[in-house]
Amino acid sequence: MTDSIGILAPNWLGDVIMAQPAMRAIAQHFPEQHIVLSGQPWLKDLIPFLNLEQASFEANTSKHKQVFLFRNSLHAAWQAFRSDSQERHGFKHDGRSLLLTHAYTPQLDMKVEHHRDYFLDLVSQAGIPVQERQVQLHAHSDDIQAGYALLKEKHIDPEYAICIAPGAQFGGAKRYPTQAYAYILKWLSDAGWQIVILGTPEERDIGNQCLQKVTGKSWNASGETTLQQALQLIASSKLTLCNDSGLMHVSAGLGKPTVGIFGATDPSRTAPSGKHISLLYKPAPCSPCLKRECHIAGQPCMGNILPEMVRDACLELLQV
Repeated sequence: MTDSIGILAPNWLGDVIMAQPAMRAIAQHFPEQHIVLSGQPWLKDLIPFLNLEQASFEANTSKHKQVFLFRNSLHAAWQAFRSDSQERHGFKHDGRSLLLTHAYTPQLDMKVEHHRDYFLDLVSQAGIPVQERQVQLHAHSDDIQAGYALLKEKHIDPEYAICIAPGAQFGGAKRYPTQAYAYILKWLSDAGWQIVILGTPEERDIGNQCLQKVTGKSWNASGETTLQQALQLIASSKLTLCNDSGLMHVSAGLGKPTVGIFGATDPSRTAPSGKHISLLYKPAPCSPCLKRECHIAGQPCMGNILPEMVRDACLELLQV
């Protein structure tokens, strides 16, 4: 048996970032032990930014002295059980208590309370003191320099670069309309800012639609970067404008000026933590629906947020 500590990380980028304070509490409580995160393959790119000095990645959970489950599925508990780790800490869900050595009853409801506090509840019940409840990510100077190099390669001046993440992996209900983004990005471009679109290969068309009115320098990097490179670009840019998404949490956690647009989700549950954040939320009667796709004509929760509001929020933060 090794003396390492295993963490079964959440499956979504935003949830991993919201779990960072809890993971950091574990790392601080066990300073002499190595922290091993298992989960989605992109975790390997994310770990250097998580501010966990002694952490590494493994695809499948191996044997550890202790394992903490930040996923609530029965499958995650089975993985931990199969690892033969001595201690297995997690919340009671789906009859999985028999697979855990330490099964806790959640003191918070993830449906109405902030996800960050939900993860912190797990480590607190495991007897681990929490010193910092806010997300604190870190970008190494090498990553910032790599971001500068990527921007300059595309003829984007880092002093005027802003990152835009107009997609949302969860679904279309979280996406601010591309037509509105097009006006916002035109205004920002006309003001001298240079636009970098971040996203997956599947979101490349969304990026092109958002850039259709931009005449200044821009780069649709959707599908052209790894997650590590996307994080490097955020770390080396002046601002991030995005929907409620994983990259929003990354940007805010890095201390970058961040404008986040909420519609189908409630910022009281998933707001990012950081020093320079502007959140736009003008709920409709049906908000927050928490659905993947909107079936209401005009998507009113997003329609209530005028492009001018988004532009002004960006320009204000760019003065910070």
